[in-house]
Amino acid sequence: MPDRDVVIIGGGISGLTALHFLRTRQPDGTVTLLEAAARLGGTIGTDHVQGHSFDWGPNGFLDREPLTLQVCDELGLDDTLERANPNVSNRFICRDSTLRAVPSSPGKFLTSDILSLKGRLRVLWEPFAPSANAKDESIYDFASRRIGREAADYLVQPMVSGVYGGVATKLSLKSCFSIMHKMESEHGSLVKAMIARKRAAKAEGKKSGGPSGPGGWLTSFSGGLYALIERFHELYRDHIRLEAPVESLTRDDESWVVHCSTGETLSARSVIIATPSYKAADMVQSVSKRLSDHLAAIPYAPIAVVCTGFDREAVVHPLDGFGFLVPAKEKRDILGSIWTSSIFADRAPGGQVQFRTMLGGDGNHAVTDWSDTELVTRACGDLKDIVGLKAEPTVARVYRWDRGIPQFVIGHGERMASVEKELIELPGLHLAGNAYYGIGLNDCVKQALYVTDRIRNDQ
Repeated sequence: MPDRDVVIIGGGISGLTALHFLRTRQPDGTVTLLEAAARLGGTIGTDHVQGHSFDWGPNGFLDREPLTLQVCDELGLDDTLERANPNVSNRFICRDSTLRAVPSSPGKFLTSDILSLKGRLRVLWEPFAPSANAKDESIYDFASRRIGREAADYLVQPMVSGVYGGVATKLSLKSCFSIMHKMESEHGSLVKAMIARKRAAKAEGKKSGGPSGPGGWLTSFSGGLYALIERFHELYRDHIRLEAPVESLTRDDESWVVHCSTGETLSARSVIIATPSYKAADMVQSVSKRLSDHLAAIPYAPIAVVCTGFDREAVVHPLDGFGFLVPAKEKRDILGSIWTSSIFADRAPGGQVQFRTMLGGDGNHAVTDWSDTELVTRACGDLKDIVGLKAEPTVARVYRWDRGIPQFVIGHGERMASVEKELIELPGLHLAGNAYYGIGLNDCVKQALYVTDRIRNDQ
């Protein structure tokens, strides 16, 4: 007989949320979470340095997902939620070393200099663009076909690199932006689809989002995102074991056996692997080579996050917005920069500002070879050209992730179908995390609920 109901492997947001759902929805069940590191959170972390709050990886979530807000409420964190400053809704694209505001309305788009006149006219022709019946299409090919190559280069590619750290010619539209694919399939045009969605939403008294998904406002917690992880640890400390790396899984007649590197074994009716997919691949090698191969084939992009603080008087730009993204055609080292101190209160001490600048991505794997000093130098060099810096940073921290963001490349949907097929042959084994059906915090929360619901329904 197994000695517990569920073992969760991995103490990032997916594993912790799964633990929360199991403890609150099935409090009589026995569950243990194993985390290999000495801390929880995975890529989520916050350092407090010289009055700055620096987030290691993710810096928030969009408040469009009710389930995530529900979890925050259940954790007692409602009073600490911090939504982005509504006065910094401006977003910018760097083109020819100049920041150009992303138009917020069709009227502003017509007079914007973010694209050439020809490029803007091509976007307006979108309702007449040909549809495609491709089984799976890259985001870049889709954008080029519907709104033109210039818009794909200067609007879509930087958005893709900013969200996924990816290359638009390699990523799957269906897997990354399924709503766009559905909008074209159902209406033949993104413009026609958005008009239909707005009408339907208005009839229901709601607001509709854009083609990339429903709207939402960036949300974090006072002092940084790690407050969420700390609360999980506070509530579920008795069910969590740190510095408990798992090497492999085996199966006996009635349970799954989890083999730790210490030589200890734990048995459970169900196991949730909530680690990066490449780590999950190693763990399942002994029970399914096919599943292991599928998981190992999911690529990741490297990301370096460079957090810097500056005296406000040392920055020329008014920083009157959210931040900016850099198209690949600009040939710069950075992917973009977020103006954290403009977005959230108290993230920088008085008289200072904070930048959160990203380098690397799937288009620049060389970033993994650069030293922290070089990363800071390259980030500040581009910032100097773009926003105007008149001094060196007062503080800098580098957070590097050699395998930072999973890449949903063309064929990802077929790969996941194969993964699900293999899991059917392994009852009681479940996967959760950002490598499968969505990379955002909201996606991880939804996947954790789906997996835990399946476990509770099977028992």
